[in-house]
Amino acid sequence: MPRRLLSFLALLLAATLSGRAAKADPIASLDTPTAGQTVAGVVLVSGFVLDFAGVDRVELLVDGVVRSRAVTNIPRPDVLALFPSYADSPTQDPGFMTSFNARNLSAGPHSVAIRVTETGNSKTFDLAGVTVFVVGTNQPPFGAIDIPAATDSQGVSGALTVIGWAADDSGTIDHIDFLVDGKIVAGAVGTGKPSTAIYGSPRPDIFAIFPDVPNSFNSGFSANIDTTAFVDGVHVLSVRAFDGEGASNVLDTRTVQIINNGSLLPPFGYLNLPLDKASILCSTDNPFVPASSCPEPCFQSPDGNVAIPVSFYKNVVAGWALDVGASLDKGQVSYVELLIDGDIIANSRTDCVRTGSVMANCYGVNRPDVARAYSGFVNADNSGFLFLFTLIPDPNGLFDVLVPGPLGLPAVGGFVASGKHTLSIRVGDEKETVTQIAAISVDVLCDEGKFGDQPAFGYIDLPTDLQFVKGVTTFSGWAFDYDNGGQAPWVNGILRLDIDIDGQVVGSIFPPYIARPDVPANDFRVPATPFTSPPVAYVGWVFAVDTGKLSDSQHDLVVYAVDTPNASTGRPAFRSEIGRRKFVVLNNTTTKQ
Repeated sequence: MPRRLLSFLALLLAATLSGRAAKADPIASLDTPTAGQTVAGVVLVSGFVLDFAGVDRVELLVDGVVRSRAVTNIPRPDVLALFPSYADSPTQDPGFMTSFNARNLSAGPHSVAIRVTETGNSKTFDLAGVTVFVVGTNQPPFGAIDIPAATDSQGVSGALTVIGWAADDSGTIDHIDFLVDGKIVAGAVGTGKPSTAIYGSPRPDIFAIFPDVPNSFNSGFSANIDTTAFVDGVHVLSVRAFDGEGASNVLDTRTVQIINNGSLLPPFGYLNLPLDKASILCSTDNPFVPASSCPEPCFQSPDGNVAIPVSFYKNVVAGWALDVGASLDKGQVSYVELLIDGDIIANSRTDCVRTGSVMANCYGVNRPDVARAYSGFVNADNSGFLFLFTLIPDPNGLFDVLVPGPLGLPAVGGFVASGKHTLSIRVGDEKETVTQIAAISVDVLCDEGKFGDQPAFGYIDLPTDLQFVKGVTTFSGWAFDYDNGGQAPWVNGILRLDIDIDGQVVGSIFPPYIARPDVPANDFRVPATPFTSPPVAYVGWVFAVDTGKLSDSQHDLVVYAVDTPNASTGRPAFRSEIGRRKFVVLNNTTTKQ
C-alpha cells in the first residue's frame, strides 16, 4: 500500500510548536487518504500520532461520526527520524491503520479525520482532517497472500500451503482461483459449495483494519497444492478473486522454487486425539462378557462364546496422515505407529483389526475434512488413523498397555509407570521414509488404591488450536467421568469444570450439562442415556469469555474436571485435566460487525 513519508502540515506544525506546546498536545498526520482525493470502495486510513502523554485510542471520524477504532502501535521509524524526541515516549510506535467503506456513502465530498484520546484522562483531540470525494465505482476484491511470505526464499516441496485473505466492498466474494504459472490449480467458492480450496476462515486481524467491510471477519482462504505435479524449478503462484458483480483482481503473487526429491517428501499429518496434557485412562473391569449380551461394537472371541466390548479400550488416539511422491514414486502412507516414550505400542500394518464400523490400530479411516483441505492428494479421503489402548495394573507396580490383538483379544503392547509420559505418532511411506508427525505429553493418573479412581476425559471443540478470537467469544466442548458416586453408568460423574486461562481459573461450569447426541454416536467410551431417542449423553459444556479483559496476545486455555465423591466408599473428589488449547486474542478494534 502506498505511503507518503509525512504530510507537509505535520512538518509545519512540528516546526512551529515550542517544546512545551508539543508535550501538551498530540501531533497527528494522515498518510492516506490525501486532501481532495477521489475514492471509491474501501478506503485505507493510515498515519501516525505522537503524544508524550500516551494514546489510549485512535478513532476514525467520517463526517464527524465515529466509524471505527484504529489499529495502533505500528512501528514508524521514518516518523521517529524526524521527531527523535518521541523515541522514548509512550508513542514510540506511532503508526495507526483503519478504513471505511465509501460504498455506504453518498457521492460527493466527505470529511475524514481522527479522534485521539490520551492515556489516563478523558482529553480528546479531533486532528488531521481532510476532505475526500466519493464516486460510485464498483471496487474489485482486494486481499493478500500471507503464506508463503514475500520474503521466503526457501525452496518448497510436497504440499505447498497457501494462506491469505480476500474481501470486497460489497461483502461478497463469488470465488477465488489459485494459479501456478497462469493455470488454475485450485479454487474456492465463496458460497461454501464444493471446492478444492477453502474460503471463509476467521480473520479478526483483517476485521480490525476493515471493520466497515461486510464479512471481513470471515475473509480467510487456504489451499494445499501438490507441488509434485510440476517440474522442479521457479514458478509463479498467484491468487485471483471475483466479487458478485463480476469484478476481479489478482490479490497477490509469489515466486516459489519447487525442489522435489524423495528425501524432501516425508509424510505429514496431525494428531486430533488426545489433546496435549490429557489424562490416560485405565481399565479395572473384566474385558470378557457373554457374547449374547455384549453391547455393540464388540470384538468376538474365536469360540464365539465371549466378546470384548470396544469400550474396554478406554483411550482413543486419532488423526490423519498424508504423503506425496515425485516421479515414479506416486506417494502414499504405508503405515502409522503409536509410540509411548519412544516404544512402539501398535503398528497399523501389523496390528489393524476391525469390528463393525470401528477400525482399531488402523490407517485408512474416512476423513472427508482432510479430503476437502487436501483435495487431489493420494488417499486424502481415507487418510485417518485410529489406535485404541487401555492400561491395567500388573504385579510389578507398572501398567500393561493393552491393545486389540488378533480377533480383538487384548495383547500387551508395552508397559508404563504412573506420571507423565510422551505419546507420539510416527508415519512411514512407500519409500520407507519414517517421520514423527506428532508428540504430546500425557498423564497416567490411574488409582492403584482401593478406590480405583478414573480421570475424566473429553474434548475442547472451540477454540481450535491457535484460533483468533475477539470480543465475547464462546468456548465449548464435552467431558465425561465414570466415577459418579455410585449412580447409573450413563450419569456424568463430573461435579464441575474449571476454565483456566494462563494459570488462573476464570470460571466454573456445574451440572446440568448439555445434551450431545453426537458424542456417544462418535465415541464409544461415552454411554448414552437409555431414555431418549436418539440416544444422547449429557456431557456438553459452553463457556463465554470476554476477551476484552485479556491482552492482545497468545493465551493458554486448560479445562479441568472435578469428579463426584462417593460417600458410601469414602472416595474423595479428584481433579484431572481434560486438555488444553492455545488461542490468540486480537481486540484492537471496535466490536461491531
